Amino acid sequence: MPILSKGTTFTDGYAVTSTSLNNLVDNAAFVAGSGGTTDNATMQVSGGVLAVKTIQTGNIAAGAVTVTRLGDGAVTEAKLGSGAVTEAKLGDGAVATAKLADNAVTNAKMADSAVDTAELADGAVEAAKMSGAQTGSAPVFGVRAWAKLNPYVGSSRTGAYKTGTYVRTGTETTVSGMIDHGLKANDVIRLDFTSGSGTDGLYTVTSIVSTSSFIVAHSGSSTSGNVTAQFIQIQASGNISTATWYDSGDNRFVVNFTTPMPNADYASTGSGHHYPSAFGPGQFGEDTLGTTQLNTVNQAYFYHQYNNRFCSVMILG
Repeated sequence: MPILSKGTTFTDGYAVTSTSLNNLVDNAAFVAGSGGTTDNATMQVSGGVLAVKTIQTGNIAAGAVTVTRLGDGAVTEAKLGSGAVTEAKLGDGAVATAKLADNAVTNAKMADSAVDTAELADGAVEAAKMSGAQTGSAPVFGVRAWAKLNPYVGSSRTGAYKTGTYVRTGTETTVSGMIDHGLKANDVIRLDFTSGSGTDGLYTVTSIVSTSSFIVAHSGSSTSGNVTAQFIQIQASGNISTATWYDSGDNRFVVNFTTPMPNADYASTGSGHHYPSAFGPGQFGEDTLGTTQLNTVNQAYFYHQYNNRFCSVMILG
């Protein structure tokens, strides 16, 4: 299709003069329409000249307006209709920090649970961001684990014990029939072998077979029989899954963490609860063997002077 209409139309035998030649050019005009000079979407013929057409949404052909056809700053805020920029029209990473005004992200614009632990940088939650009367720039630490224990249920040390059977090889002992033992790998549990030749003591769990069976490591001869796991009853807790006696005495016990600590250098403390005429609070604290620290990333060890019906422990760090 022609893009120009001729100023003069010549036919056979028509005399070519200077006037007709001049008119051929001087009177030529652009042909309007998508079949002529323009696409009638982004360009038009107006008053005989080419002009950029006012673009209406319905007149834009797919792909007609590309990034390279838009001048710098061509799309202003006033040119955008309400709701024109939807989530689907934004590329990954399109909204960068530099595009956000100060205080642009308000509480109302954040979805529930939008900011979780993974979104917080180390040290992001400072004392000033916490409710209460905290002041200053010193770091804020919290309780990593806690439990209220009942070592003597009523007056019995055995109130939370669980019984089962065991089979011992040269390197491991499999305990079975101990329903809902609640142990996991790396926990410790004191085992009392009531038949066979198993040696009583505090053992480390190497693997869990089922909710009623687990395996501990040891070295010794093969045997089998009945066994009692000397659990301590937990009244309530946070990040402490099980507790057990350390040895045959009444003063030392261990708590197993649900989630391990980052390292063993944490502070542990506790308190006893007085029972009139029978029990006193006494000395309570982290248990050690002389100068050897017993605490690990998986459990904390405690010593209590008196046999308490109840006691509370806390791990801080």
